[in-house]
Amino acid sequence: MADPISIIIKNRRIHLGMTQSQLAENAGMSEKTYQRIEQGGADMRMSQYRALIKALNLSDLDVSLDLLEIETTTPWDVAAAARVLLPSTRMHLVKSIMEEWQRKEISFDMEFKIKK
Repeated sequence: MADPISIIIKNRRIHLGMTQSQLAENAGMSEKTYQRIEQGGADMRMSQYRALIKALNLSDLDVSLDLLEIETTTPWDVAAAARVLLPSTRMHLVKSIMEEWQRKEISFDMEFKIKK
């Protein structure tokens, strides 16, 4: 039986419309290795976990929220969670949020220029 984190990764993969083969390739592992992880036939190493969540464009927070079955979060949830983080971790969180904001801003700008 698959562990909860493997189930979350599988559900996210399906939600994104990715095949096992596509996710395995994007994560830099063989399809057979990924299939064993997804089916619970092999324990996932930390390096594999990191590669998979990166390939799915997820964060540890996304996985944690899925484990807790929290579907939506508010800015206040993030602020509350950030208060208990180590200062260096909080700095990484802020950096990630800013990078995401900039990525979306660039995407919006490109979409707006295309529609003109």
